[in-house]
Amino acid sequence: MKYASRIVEFELTFPRPGLIIGELSLQEGIMHKGALSRRSVLGLGASAAAMGAISPFASALAQSGNTSPVRLLLGSHMDYLIALADRYAEDYGTDAAIELVTTPDLPVKLSSAFIARRSVGDAVFVDAVQIAGLAENGWLTDLTDLVENEFVPAGMLRNSLTAATYNDRIYGVPVTIGAPIMHWNKDLLEGAGLDPEAPAGWHSTPNSWNEFVDYAKAITNSDDNVYGLVDNWGGTGSIFTFGSLLQMHGGHFLDDDRNPVMNSEEGVEALSRMVELLHEHRAIDPASVTYTWVFDASPSYLAGTRGFFFTWPFIAGIANGSEDSQIQGRSGYAPNPSVVTSASVDGSEYLTVPTFSDNPEGGRQFIEMAVALENQILQGSETAWAPVLEPALSEQSVLDNLPVAEVIRQSYEYPVDGGYSADRLRWVEILTGELSQAFAQSKDPRTALNDAVSQIEQSRT
Repeated sequence: MKYASRIVEFELTFPRPGLIIGELSLQEGIMHKGALSRRSVLGLGASAAAMGAISPFASALAQSGNTSPVRLLLGSHMDYLIALADRYAEDYGTDAAIELVTTPDLPVKLSSAFIARRSVGDAVFVDAVQIAGLAENGWLTDLTDLVENEFVPAGMLRNSLTAATYNDRIYGVPVTIGAPIMHWNKDLLEGAGLDPEAPAGWHSTPNSWNEFVDYAKAITNSDDNVYGLVDNWGGTGSIFTFGSLLQMHGGHFLDDDRNPVMNSEEGVEALSRMVELLHEHRAIDPASVTYTWVFDASPSYLAGTRGFFFTWPFIAGIANGSEDSQIQGRSGYAPNPSVVTSASVDGSEYLTVPTFSDNPEGGRQFIEMAVALENQILQGSETAWAPVLEPALSEQSVLDNLPVAEVIRQSYEYPVDGGYSADRLRWVEILTGELSQAFAQSKDPRTALNDAVSQIEQSRT
């Protein structure tokens, strides 16, 4: 009897600008290079075996396990996982029913189903923002054993698990990773008499942030509309650069008990550096405080009039390969600069097994298939989505398809925490509102952060 996957629902909406949920999905989806074909998925096992790439746990999948029908709730952008459903059906001789959902629609879909104690799938897509809240409500299955016993030994990057970990237990498995990195225009650096290759080593050089600022100031010529930096600091977009700087100084959004501590001395210093770029050094495009997402900030960088851009890795492909880019082949990329350390904010995407799953073992089996090394290599070599296993990130076919893969791997050697808690959306809105007050100089950095912490604490009572 022949089985095949079936897609039972498709939802397509356009994410709202500035919305943290789904921003990464939309941005990286723009750079999607095509779906994984069923033939390429089925054929990869032989090629992977030839190069010794098949992971130890993946080779046993077809020989044992649950053969009941499995339901999958996947992001509508996840072609690399949708294609694997056919492989799952063939291996297990059962139906794999797929429901697709866009990232902005996902929170409502999950919460409404789980409140009703209803299953939405056996393996379910979630993003970094949602896991803590779902785990706190008891709606996700503990996957610690799967991750620690199988995926970490297979090379899963430990820092990709920050958002998936709640109360020291792991409730989600990352299938793709990405965190904001530094991009720079080599032509503008050369034109200012600067070393265009120097930024590549800043992530491993303590206090290199100061050198970045010197470079940004040297590039800036406001009369010609040329600025050293562009970023999206409008609305909640500022959380990524502030979070990176916070951790570069050794600080955190939340302490071990998830209490807000972003008003620490490290936090004050981080925000002060942002305000200095804007008002003292005048080295950042002043419109950055109005840009709420990456595509507001990217046009001027792609036009060749901005020196640096802190944003998602996919911009490297657009800047170096798009016909609309004026800096093709001249856009560098590396992990963020360092103060005490380099740092960023995680934007990984995950699969989970809900508590209300009808076939949790089938959900775990699909997750094992998605994270199997041969499929991670295929994902990285045929799509714009970076794999989560270090051996896959180092595979030549992945590097050929995603030259930025090595920089992503390096970035995850440094802190990438985003302060993930059940109420993250609420406190991020409070915090970024206070950051905007500091950018406008309505409040000094210390007052803005103290007020943010006070409001967050009040919101929790």
